[in-house]
Amino acid sequence: MSAQDLPSTFPSAGDPSLLEAFLRTLANQASVGIFLADSQGHTLYLNERLRRIAGLSGTSAAGECWLNALLPEDYDLIVTDWTTAIEQDRSFSREFRFQRPDGSVRWVMAEAFPLRIGDGPSSGYAGMVRDITPRQLALDALHACEERYRSLASLSPHPIFVYADETLLFMNDAGARLFNLPTGHPLEGRALSECFSQEFLHDLPLSVPAASVERQCPRPDGTAIDVELVASAVMFDGHPAIQVLATDLSEQKRLAAQLRQAEKMAAVATLAGGMAHEFNNCLTAIMGFSDLALPLLVPDSRAHGHVQQVILASRRARDLVTQMLMFSRQTTGAKQPVSLDILLKETLRLLKGRLPNTISLREWITGATHPVLADPTQIHQICVKLLAHAEGAMNATGGVLEVRLDNVDLSHVIDGQELPLRPGQYVRLTVSDTSNDVGAADQLRKLGPLFAHLPGGTQAGAELGAAQQMVSEQGGTLRATSSVGQGTTIEVYLPAIIPPNTAVAAEPQRDRASSPITEQREFLAERDKER
Repeated sequence: MSAQDLPSTFPSAGDPSLLEAFLRTLANQASVGIFLADSQGHTLYLNERLRRIAGLSGTSAAGECWLNALLPEDYDLIVTDWTTAIEQDRSFSREFRFQRPDGSVRWVMAEAFPLRIGDGPSSGYAGMVRDITPRQLALDALHACEERYRSLASLSPHPIFVYADETLLFMNDAGARLFNLPTGHPLEGRALSECFSQEFLHDLPLSVPAASVERQCPRPDGTAIDVELVASAVMFDGHPAIQVLATDLSEQKRLAAQLRQAEKMAAVATLAGGMAHEFNNCLTAIMGFSDLALPLLVPDSRAHGHVQQVILASRRARDLVTQMLMFSRQTTGAKQPVSLDILLKETLRLLKGRLPNTISLREWITGATHPVLADPTQIHQICVKLLAHAEGAMNATGGVLEVRLDNVDLSHVIDGQELPLRPGQYVRLTVSDTSNDVGAADQLRKLGPLFAHLPGGTQAGAELGAAQQMVSEQGGTLRATSSVGQGTTIEVYLPAIIPPNTAVAAEPQRDRASSPITEQREFLAERDKER
């Protein structure tokens, strides 16, 4: 460059010394690094600012020695780009790092432009270098912060969404699970309208502190679940966005419904206790006057038999009142030795009159089973509920109802399934059906031990749950197994009484002496009550 290259309006343009002083002062006082190189790229001049940035002395800057200040990881790339720019006679622009003699590293932005006289090739290069270390450190910190955010968001058990300009930018694994999608964020980068319904993220409050709203979360399969959304403004990848934290309310609502059902059943139990006491007062009068009237009647007369039936029915009603009091937890049944074979045969005799022609009954009751220590009324209820469950499962399709009673020497594991019982002698009651209903095991596992109801209003879960609770109160356990094409098998294990001299009490003789008509009416009443 010469004085002739300056505009004619430049002061003292014809004085080369003034021009040189101007350029040298400008280069030395500049806040950026300035360098001059020949047409081969060899350094001719570095200003003081560039020497400080790169940590170079006055002598080490000559020629190509400044390349030694490059960070080794950047050396090959920068030398290649610089050489290519010179060979192609074009400008050079790159971000790279200098490593100073003290080991510190500085990020720089370097730009170089060809110096041409007229239309000929370049005579050299003039360039400037800006120290961008503070900016780069801030970017690194921002990237590290965003990486920590992504890591925490990915590990969060709550679904997290980030969106901006009607586009989904981020969704963690919990969000993918909420939508029943494989992890890997297949929805990122797509329009919100393709991912959610129009109302899902519409008009979310962004107040501080963040307010929550309840919305229905749509799924690709068409189902929807209730979620709680909390939205807040965030910076994502350096741009403003909206972050949404979602909480699945399905379990919370299920537990709330379960609590309401439990409170309702507690109220029913309290009411049942009060009704039971009122019934007891009525039954006391009925039984008392019947006992007084019976000796006044001629034996074997019709009136004598009718009063006997009144007494028998009253005693059965008294047992049902006892069940109501047990239901309300105001009393507990007295345990005594019970012969299950006698009690079960009586229950089956009542059931035979109720079974439709499409259901055949098979029974294996030898009469040689051990007695058990239990409440006879509850044992009777257990048998009724299990048989009613099997009958209800086969009402529509028909099938075979099998009942088996036998003694077992129970080890800790039976058929590969561990039972919560101590090893010993047990009496096993097995009720099997050939229905297509294979959900009995799931009913016991999911619906709970008591007051459980299946969807659609059926009472199968309630019967099994109540039976399981009663079996547990008698010190036994209940196991249900189901398989497609094989039906359901329910096994009840009750501790056996081994001493042979133990007195055995079957169902009270008054119940077995009842007439078939009365027994069937009682059975129907119990079935109606259970349903």
